[in-house]
Amino acid sequence: MTTQEKINELESRQIVLSNEMASSDAHAAKCIKLGLNFGEAYPEELERYKASRDEYNANEVALSELYAALEKEAQADAADHHIAMVEGQVDA
Repeated sequence: MTTQEKINELESRQIVLSNEMASSDAHAAKCIKLGLNFGEAYPEELERYKASRDEYNANEVALSELYAALEKEAQADAADHHIAMVEGQVDA
């Protein structure tokens, strides 16, 4: 799998996780309006939220690393192309 494909896969997963967390946030807001403690009333949902949040945060770190790797790949490709041009192997 290429770096870009890994990025695409993680970004898609981030959307799913973000939607899951937003749903829990909306549910928690309703609980607060009703004077309920979300974590006490819905402990399983709170655990799913925490798991989604933790995965989301880990994915953000991985994405940052992948973007850095992608930039390095692009720089290496540009350098290779420049060398090939200088050596007359490739047209500008």
